[in-house]
Amino acid sequence: MPLTIAELKQYINDSGFMSDIDMREQVTETIWNGLELFRKYKKLKYYSHTGKETKKATAAHNPSIGRYDQKDARIILISAISRGWVLGTGQEPTLNNKKDYDSDFMSFASFILACEGVGHIHKHLEEYWSQRKNDWLQSDQIIKMATFRGE
Repeated sequence: MPLTIAELKQYINDSGFMSDIDMREQVTETIWNGLELFRKYKKLKYYSHTGKETKKATAAHNPSIGRYDQKDARIILISAISRGWVLGTGQEPTLNNKKDYDSDFMSFASFILACEGVGHIHKHLEEYWSQRKNDWLQSDQIIKMATFRGE
């Protein structure tokens, strides 16, 4: 069952975030925006020339059978949850280590993702985190290799 804003607020209040009310409101707003975008983009939609929603992009288009790939929508949601965690706790999110219990962030994110119907939560969080880490390393290398004028 999808989360409501009241349930999300209650969950954030019970999760051990900072006691600052304004900060909790900001965390709630950040995660709620991510949830709304996830719900909007989890199904692939096409629009005809008249503006009506259709199942196919064109008459000749044959969409594949089965679920649409929801990777992009999941990335939006996980990014919002991660950002909310950093805002609310002041700590970087950490994933669980092998043969260890879930971290606080993993438990927090798992609940929200499970309520939205995302399966294989650990796999998706680890995949997101490895991609993020790879992107950060690549951007650091580009900055180090760049030459600036006047240096």
